Amino acid sequence: MTNIASVVRGIILKEDKILLCKLKGADYYFFPGGRIEFGETAQQALERELKEELELSAEKFEYIGTIENFFSEKGNKYHEINLVFHVEAENATDKTPEDHLEFFWKDINKLVGENIEPTALKNTFLKWLKDKKLFWGSEKE
Repeated sequence: MTNIASVVRGIILKEDKILLCKLKGADYYFFPGGRIEFGETAQQALERELKEELELSAEKFEYIGTIENFFSEKGNKYHEINLVFHVEAENATDKTPEDHLEFFWKDINKLVGENIEPTALKNTFLKWLKDKKLFWGSEKE
């Protein structure tokens, strides 16, 4: 079975830290967000996901790039189109009402050593931090 999904990801920064998400029991992190539902804009989807996962209302959304991600999981193949936004939210916290998720503030200067998926998004984000240029990238297994 193959699946194609449009996904939104939020880059939430606080001083020298970034907010990352993890499924409980998983060995990798990812940027907060989720799938875009039919009829939603990318920004509406990210607003909804942040509200559901973090009870967070953001003040500003800035589109910063796109990453394609191809991967396999439990015998299924996936193709994600990740639309990435820099999100400003003064009230951002790592507390979540979701039982299956955990959130962590991670030091931006130590991200290179962290297992963050998709890897192309982590690497491109680190480049964006320096040059603030729109990005596009792709990662295949």
